[in-house]
Amino acid sequence: MTPAAQKASDLLERVVALLPHAEQRDGQTDMVQHVAEAIDTGSSVVVQAGTGTGKTLGYLVPILAAGQTAIIATYTKALQDQLASVDLPLLQAACAEDDDLAFTWAVLKGRNNYICRQRVSEIETGHDQLPLTDVPRDVAREIRQLVEWTATTPSGEISDVPFTFGDSAWRKVSLGSDECPGAAKCQFGETCFTERAREHAGNANVVVVNFTLYGLDLEQERRFLPDHDVVVFDEVHELEDVISDTSSATITARMLAAAAETARAAMTSQKLPNALSKSAKELDEVLGRYAGQRLSQPLPTDIDGTLRNANTQCGEILDKLRAATNETPEQLRAASAIGRMVDALNKVLIPGSNVVAFVTDVRGAPRLTAAPKRVDHVLGRVWADTTAILTSATIPPGLPQRLGLPVDADDIIRLPSPFDYKRQSLLYLADDLPVPDAPDRGPRLQERIRELITMSDGSALVLFTSWTVLRDTAAALDGQLGDGITMYVQDDMPKKALLDAFRTNTKSCLFATRGFFQGVDVPGDALRLVIIDKVPFPAMHDPLLDARREDVGDRSFMVIDVPIAAAALAQAAGRLIRTATDHGVVAILDPRLSQKRYKSAVLSGVQHLPETSRLVEVEDFFAKRSVA
Repeated sequence: MTPAAQKASDLLERVVALLPHAEQRDGQTDMVQHVAEAIDTGSSVVVQAGTGTGKTLGYLVPILAAGQTAIIATYTKALQDQLASVDLPLLQAACAEDDDLAFTWAVLKGRNNYICRQRVSEIETGHDQLPLTDVPRDVAREIRQLVEWTATTPSGEISDVPFTFGDSAWRKVSLGSDECPGAAKCQFGETCFTERAREHAGNANVVVVNFTLYGLDLEQERRFLPDHDVVVFDEVHELEDVISDTSSATITARMLAAAAETARAAMTSQKLPNALSKSAKELDEVLGRYAGQRLSQPLPTDIDGTLRNANTQCGEILDKLRAATNETPEQLRAASAIGRMVDALNKVLIPGSNVVAFVTDVRGAPRLTAAPKRVDHVLGRVWADTTAILTSATIPPGLPQRLGLPVDADDIIRLPSPFDYKRQSLLYLADDLPVPDAPDRGPRLQERIRELITMSDGSALVLFTSWTVLRDTAAALDGQLGDGITMYVQDDMPKKALLDAFRTNTKSCLFATRGFFQGVDVPGDALRLVIIDKVPFPAMHDPLLDARREDVGDRSFMVIDVPIAAAALAQAAGRLIRTATDHGVVAILDPRLSQKRYKSAVLSGVQHLPETSRLVEVEDFFAKRSVA
């Protein structure tokens, strides 16, 4: 063991002794040592850490032992909030009295997660571009509540708001980074909530962000995040898609129209904003012809011509705004918004060979996206100058290479879960149901879900890959699940409230979609059954995936589709066993797993669970547990 690994291991023992109800686990110790060695040598490491390993301490302790500054990047804001509300406060409190362990931490989110004082001032003084009399009464009431809250909140952060409100109200009091002119040009720059959060983050040892903010920081040449020695990508199996999104350019008619309106409020002459508004309408019509299609390169003539006209108009507007002698908040905001629009238009109009352009229909509005097929070039600068810790309970095959990290499969550190899955769990594969596209599947699927929930007496997380199937199933089973079993459905209430209700009521079931495949932690008897309606393969006609499939060729299904499905399935199944005393069944209601050769590859992330296709064994499992 190297001196760095020994120091980190010793520190882990001290931390575990300080934390209430904590226990040191072999996998966690191994992870601490591997991460410590990576930090000591300035190299990167990929760790597949099974559920219950204790990843958070596994990477935080060696970072503290080495005295390094770190960015912890998570997949979602929900995971950020979990670190901020549970893990880091506990760890900080336990370490506060020891000078060797004491550290500071901060959470940093994107600008649109914070109240904008400039926008609040405009609302309060009546200079707002959209008077409150022009919005629905309930939205106006929520806006006023948010404005009043601004006077008392120290953070201005969306997750700290103590009352409910809608997206429309929040958009009214916040700004995206594309509209903000920056602290130096804003009269509220010194008291800006976003700038305060960044300042706090700059003084912290550990900063928690999400993948999106990290990706945007890379796109903006490291303008957002503080300097750091180490970056941790937690739930790294999602990193490729997020970095692809942050590296993409997206243009819609609504975005062009919004830019035109921003310019209209800042300019005396309306000629150029009116022309841009007209281009927005033309773009909506033109893109509508190509909805659902991948575009050729160069772009079709009608799309190319409309975008070039818009680009010229944006350039002329930008020149006018920058030539103004007295910079008003409206002018500064318009210049920022139009400048970002020019950047997006140039990305679409001057694509490289790595870019795929396509049009999707989003709630009736066509959207043009130019996305990279590969993201290794984006992340290459990270691997070159930062020690990186990549970790997840599931590392899909080939992921490090697709991210540009030269790590072979044999170099991945694989740490098993400490849980006794053979005793605690069962994997039920239904081989007697119709295949997903069969016309008679609906009633048979619903009846099987009802049977399984009856056997578990509730405590079931039922996961669907389609909103349509979820709603049909929930409607068919409403009131049919047995005495005292409550059904919660994903859109019944906000996610946090929904999970709190599910945790509290041990005779309930929760019907949800892919957003609940991960980031859901429900230990104990509240969750004894996870049902997955079918294997979560990616969409067959996704333009970006289609381009990646073409690059791979005949092996694309096994190289691209199966690993995505296997990772999603493993994450969903991982909701079941969260502690050493949990028990339960994972049920996958997709008979293709008994018919196709890809079975072992798709189930690679759940192969540690004992398997059965007999429903009676599920019944016996729950019967024995209820007696125990």
